[in-house]
Amino acid sequence: MYKKIKDFFTRNLHWKALSILMSIGMWFIVMNINNPTEIKTYPLSISVLNEEKLKENNLVVLNLEELKNQKAEIKIKGSRTTLDELNKRYNKDNIKLTLDLEQFLSYKIGDEPLQTTINLKPTIPNIQYPNNNFEIVSFYPITYDITIDKVITIPKKIHPKTTGEIKSGYIASDPELSSEYIQVSGPKSVVDKIQVIYAEIDISNQTSTIKQEVELFAYDKDGNKINGLQFNMNTVEIKVPISVEGVLNISEPKLVGQLPEGYIVNSVTYSPKNVEVIGSTSNLKKLTKITLPEINITGLTQSTEFTSDITQILKQYNLKLKNNNSGKVKINVDIRKAKTKVLNIPTNKISIKGYNDKFFIDMPEEISINITGDDNIIDNINQDLIKCNIDVSGLDVGEHNVKINVDTPEGIKLVSQPYINISISEQEEVTYSEEDTTESIEETSESTSETTTIEETTEQIETTTSTN
Repeated sequence: MYKKIKDFFTRNLHWKALSILMSIGMWFIVMNINNPTEIKTYPLSISVLNEEKLKENNLVVLNLEELKNQKAEIKIKGSRTTLDELNKRYNKDNIKLTLDLEQFLSYKIGDEPLQTTINLKPTIPNIQYPNNNFEIVSFYPITYDITIDKVITIPKKIHPKTTGEIKSGYIASDPELSSEYIQVSGPKSVVDKIQVIYAEIDISNQTSTIKQEVELFAYDKDGNKINGLQFNMNTVEIKVPISVEGVLNISEPKLVGQLPEGYIVNSVTYSPKNVEVIGSTSNLKKLTKITLPEINITGLTQSTEFTSDITQILKQYNLKLKNNNSGKVKINVDIRKAKTKVLNIPTNKISIKGYNDKFFIDMPEEISINITGDDNIIDNINQDLIKCNIDVSGLDVGEHNVKINVDTPEGIKLVSQPYINISISEQEEVTYSEEDTTESIEETSESTSETTTIEETTEQIETTTSTN
């Protein structure tokens, strides 16, 4: 049995192969002669027509991309030979399921998007082929729900936004934009969702001013990024000044002018005494303190408040106030009605600086100083509350008119600067004779003790003589 099977498959192989080929050929001939009818399914995507015309009329289909990605199919019935012809690439590409957007140009779109259901249209190529008998059996989808909205263009403010933490010891000022507004185009329903448009820049570990081109992004009220919008510019330049911090002292303003007779400046107060500023290190070194402008008090008879703006001074050095604090300095000049009083000061109460014991200083027994101040204060002032001194350093023998330095209590001022006439002369040397000395010692001895001996007296005389 095995031998018979083996002989069957191994003997006369060329005749057997020829028989198989002829059988297949006969089958094709029979099939082509009969040309049976078949149904074939063609998968495809939906084709969109006149999309540009819709844009030109400021209309847009919101779910157009979803429509383009929708899977569709067409089932075609026809003879085998016809379907084979359709399968050829140049014919197959013309089998379409289309949506013509031109039909929506007549639609009136209000403030809300319009939702409508549209019919899709199948198309197949016109094949010039014998026995061209094929037809569309079915297609999917037949209809599709679309949403149409009008396109609007409006200006929107750009908001700068910094992210990250700046390096310790440095301060980031408010960001500056090359443009504050941008034109936004898109479906009205989408544009209406815009809560804010940000230009974001990262300032992490920065130590100097940053300038950078950044993209713009729109966000809704929930902080979600909005897509499907068009901007008239894709980027904007944002600048973030990075500065160091410093403290500048404010000097007391100088008073100029004259008050009416009988009035005095009791005190000058101002606030603040210093300010925190930001700027570059080099500019902070150029301005070590702030000097306020002079204040003219001519003709004032009552306390007056003045205001000085220091921002212009800071601007000259490219400095700014920290945290946008006010640059106003308030100065209060306390003016009071004055009362005068003359005090006679004994000269033995005047301390002398630079005194040389080789000289003798002769001066009057007392001096007069004229003081002025508030009524309530000046009535209680006496000579014991006034401290005076003169400085004779470097003065030689002769007559001198010397300035008296007067230290007055708070609220008391000098009406005029007092001076004193002094005379400086050399000290005279005093000599004593032995006889005068002996008599002096004897007188001293007698008044001191009756028991003083002659030897002690003699010793005292010798000592005195030796000393002289």
